[in-house]
Amino acid sequence: MAIVEDEVRNGSEGEDEIEVVVEEDGDQDSDDSDDDDDDEEVEDAVDKVSELERRLEEDPYNYDDHIELIQALWRLSELQRWRAAFDRLQQLSVLRPEHWLLRLQTEESLAHTDEARAHIAEMFKQASLDCYSISILSEWYSWSLSAGDVSDARAQLEEVLRRAGADPLSGKVFWDARYEMEKAQLEAMNEDDSEYETQKKRVLWCLEETVSRPLLRGDDAWQAMQELALQLYDQEYVDKIKKQHDAAVEYLQKISVFEDRLLITEDTEEKCKLYQEYIDTVKDLSQEEKFIDCDSNGILKVLYDRATTECLSCSAALDLLQAFARHVQRTSSRETIRRVLDACVRRCPRKATFWVLKMQQAEHEGMEFDEVKSVFETALSKGMDSYKQAETLWLSYCEFTRRKTAFDNEPDVERLRRTFRLAWDSLAEAWGEEANDCEVPLFWARLEYKRMKDPKQGKEIFEEILKYGENKTLSKYWEALIFLEKCREPPANERRLRELHRRALRSVTDYPPTLAQLWTDFERDYGELHTMLECVELCQTKLKEWRDNYQAMKDRMTGQKQKGKQALNKKGKGDKKKGKETRNKGKRKADESAEGSEVKRKKEVDMEVEECVRDNDGGGGTKRPHEVDDDNDGGENKRQRKDSTSPARRHGTRESCTLFVSNLDFKVDEDSVREKLSEWGKVVSMRVKSGVKAFGGSICYCQYETPESVDEAIKHDRTPLNGRPMFLSRYSMKKGTPTFKYPTEVERNKLFVKNLPFSHCTREALADIFNKHGALKDVRVVTFKDGKPKGLAYIEYEDESSANAALEKTNGLLVADRKIDVAISAPPPKDSGKNASLGLPKRDSGGGMRRTQLSSFIPSVLQKPSTSTANGNHSNGDKRPLSNTDFRNLLLKK
Repeated sequence: MAIVEDEVRNGSEGEDEIEVVVEEDGDQDSDDSDDDDDDEEVEDAVDKVSELERRLEEDPYNYDDHIELIQALWRLSELQRWRAAFDRLQQLSVLRPEHWLLRLQTEESLAHTDEARAHIAEMFKQASLDCYSISILSEWYSWSLSAGDVSDARAQLEEVLRRAGADPLSGKVFWDARYEMEKAQLEAMNEDDSEYETQKKRVLWCLEETVSRPLLRGDDAWQAMQELALQLYDQEYVDKIKKQHDAAVEYLQKISVFEDRLLITEDTEEKCKLYQEYIDTVKDLSQEEKFIDCDSNGILKVLYDRATTECLSCSAALDLLQAFARHVQRTSSRETIRRVLDACVRRCPRKATFWVLKMQQAEHEGMEFDEVKSVFETALSKGMDSYKQAETLWLSYCEFTRRKTAFDNEPDVERLRRTFRLAWDSLAEAWGEEANDCEVPLFWARLEYKRMKDPKQGKEIFEEILKYGENKTLSKYWEALIFLEKCREPPANERRLRELHRRALRSVTDYPPTLAQLWTDFERDYGELHTMLECVELCQTKLKEWRDNYQAMKDRMTGQKQKGKQALNKKGKGDKKKGKETRNKGKRKADESAEGSEVKRKKEVDMEVEECVRDNDGGGGTKRPHEVDDDNDGGENKRQRKDSTSPARRHGTRESCTLFVSNLDFKVDEDSVREKLSEWGKVVSMRVKSGVKAFGGSICYCQYETPESVDEAIKHDRTPLNGRPMFLSRYSMKKGTPTFKYPTEVERNKLFVKNLPFSHCTREALADIFNKHGALKDVRVVTFKDGKPKGLAYIEYEDESSANAALEKTNGLLVADRKIDVAISAPPPKDSGKNASLGLPKRDSGGGMRRTQLSSFIPSVLQKPSTSTANGNHSNGDKRPLSNTDFRNLLLKK
C-alpha cells in the first residue's frame, strides 16, 4: 500500500492538516503504468528533437522542420530551447502569421515584469515587419489595453493605428478600440478635473478620424461625433467635418469594389494584379482636391503592406516592395521609412535593392561608418540570390566607402583599397566564373587613375582584369584603359599609347569598330604618315575578318546556310526524277510544295516557335502540303479555305509575332529578360542565346501571342535592362535593306546637344535644363551599346519657337565645368550603299553594324571602279578591284 497526500480538506481539521488516504496496491500499479507511458512519450520527444536538429543542420532553411522542432520542444517543456528555436527560425525566414500569434500569446502569458512587457511590445513590432495580419494587430491592441498604465496603452495603440488605421476594410476596429479606451478614461473623471476637457477632445478626435476616413461602417460613428462636437464647438465646425465625411463616403464607394473582389479572389497572381489596379486607383483619387483629407498616403501604405504579405510568392512582389519603399521615401517620416525598409529586407532578404536603400538611408541620417558597415555585413550574411545582386550590394558599399574617404589621408585610401580587394576576391570566391566580368575592379581602377593619382596601380588592376575569362576580348575594358591612359597624370607618351591601341585592336572580338575608331582618331591627332597607314591596314583587316564572322553567325542564326540550300537542291532532283516516272505534274508540284513547307518548318523549329495544330473542323493552324490522289476527285484532300476567325488570322503569323532582341548582357539573366518583355504582351515562347560575340552580347527571340505586342515592344526600343539598352526589332527570315530609325532631314523643333558631361547624360538632368524654355516632347540620350553615354543628346520640343528660344539660351551654357554645344538637328543624309566602291565598307544588310570612318582615307580616284591591275596591264580582260596592297603601293609611289 502507499500513502498519498490529498488536497481535499476535512472541514473539521485545521487548515494546515492534510488528510491521509490509504490506497490499494492496484492503484499503485496503475500509476506506475501511467508513469511508464509518460516516460516513453518523453523519450520519443527527445529522439524526435535530436532527429529534427540533425536534419536542420543539413537543411537549415526547411521551414516545416523548424516548426516541428518548436512543437517537440514545447511538449518537453524546454522553454529556453523553445525560444531559441523560434529566434533561429526568425533569423532565417519570415514567420507566418499563425506562428507569430502562437509565440506572442505564449509570451504574453509568461510576462510579469516591465522588462518582459517591453520585450513583447518589440516582438509585436517585429511581427508587423514580417506580415500584415489583422489577427496579430488585434492581439496587439487587446494586450496593450491590459498591459501597463494609460500612457503605455495609448502609445501601443498609436503603433497599431500607424500600421492599420487607414485600412478601409478593418481600420474601424482599431479606431473603435482607441475610442473605447479614451471614453472609459473620460467616464472615470469628474467634470472639475483639469484634464476633463482635454480628455473630451481626445474622444472627439477618435470619432472625427473615424468619420473622416473612407472606412467600412465608418458612418456608424457620425451621431456620437456630432453630439460631442456640438458640446465643444459650434455648428460651423460640425459642417466642416460633415464635408470631410461626405468625401470619405464617396471615396469608399469608389474603392469598395476592389475590397469585394479581393475577398473572393484566391489565386495569388490574380490578387497581385488586382492590388496593383487598386493602388493605381487610389493614386488617381489622391490627385482630386475633394479627397485631399482622406489620407490616401496612409491607404497606399496599407495596400502595399497587405499586397506584399498576401502575394509575396508572386513574381511581381519585388516590384510592389520597391514601389512601397519609394512611396514612403517621398511621403513619410524617417521613422516610417526605417520601418518600411526593415519590412522590405525581412520579406526579400536576398535582394540587394532594399539593403542598398537601407544603407543609403542610414548614411542620409548621418550614422557612423561602423553602423552602415553593420547593415552591409547583415545583408552579406543573408546570401544574395544571384551574382548581379551580390555585385550590386558590393558596389553600393564601395561607393559608400569612397564617399567616406579623404583622398589626402593615407589610412582612408588604404581602407578603400582593402575594400575593393575584398569585394573583388569575395565575389570571385562565391560566384566563380560569373565574377570574371565584374564592375568592381573597373570602379577601383578609375579611382586609382583619377582620385588616388596612381596610374601604375591602375594599370596593374587592368592587367589583372584582362587575365580572367573573356575579358581580354571585350572592348569595354580596352576603351576604359585607353581613355584613362590618355587622361593620366603625367600623360603617357605616344609610343606607349600607340602600342596600347594596337594591342587592343588585336585582342578585341566582340566589337572592334569602337577600337578602330579610337585608334584612327589618335593617329589623326598625333600620328605620322607611316603610322596612319599601318593603322588603316590593320583596322581594315580586323574589320573585314569581324564582318565575315558576323555574317557567318547571322546565316547560322537565320538558317540560311549554303549547305542547307544544296541539300534542298539535291532533294529536288530526286523528286524531279520521280515526277518524270509518274508523269503526274500535279503530284510533283505537291511534292515540291511539301519540301518547301518542310524546310520552312525546320527553320521555325530551329527558332523554337510554337505552332498551333489544325483541328478537324477547319480551324487555322499548321500548314500542310495538299497531296492529289489520282483516285480521289472529290477534293477531300484539297486545302480548305481558312475561316476568318481562325487563330492564324486572329493572332498573325509566327514571323509577325516574333521580336528580335540584341545587345543583352553576355551573361544574361533569362528571368529578367522574360519579365521585362512580358510588360508589352503575353510571351508564348522565348529562346536566349548567351554571349554571341558577333552581336556584342546575348540575343533573344521572343514570340508574342499577337503582332500588336511586337508593335508595342518596338516602341520601347533601347529600354535599359541592367543598365544596358536592349535593341528591339522585328524578326524577319528574309534579308532586307535596313531603314534608319530616326529622320535624316532638318527638324526645326529638335536640338542636337554635344559635349555633355556624363553626369548630366540622363533624361531627368537634361529635362531640368531644357524644360525652362518650352514644352518638351522627347529627350533622347545617345549611348554606346553597353549603355554608357556618349555625351550626346537630342531635345525635341512641341514647337519650333521653343526650340529657337532654347538654342539661344543654352548654346555655350556651362554645365558641370563643360560648355555644351547646341544646334538645330540636321543629320547628314544616309548613303544607301548601292554604289559602294573600293575601300567604302557596305553597311551590313541585316542591320546592327555601324559604319566605320576609315573610308575617309581613300583617295577619290581609288573609289572609282577600275579595269586595270596595279601595273596597268589587263589580265584576260577580267576586271579586278584594287586591293589594300595596291592602295599602299600607290601612296608610297612604288
